[in-house]
Amino acid sequence: MNIKPETREILRQYKALINARRRDADQRELTTAQVVDEICEYMTCQCAVYIGGHFILQGGKGR
Repeated sequence: MNIKPETREILRQYKALINARRRDADQRELTTAQVVDEICEYMTCQCAVYIGGHFILQGGKGR
């Protein structure tokens, strides 16, 4: 996947924070791909999202 360096840095920061908290809770660390999957799953649970300059109304769980 080709992503901007700024996006990669944001993901790196999220992953570091998540994994620090997971280590404190004696849970296994997540990979970058798993973090992206979790972000996408979270977005599908929102009533609406704004992506690519478009507001997407999802009607509940978005599924």
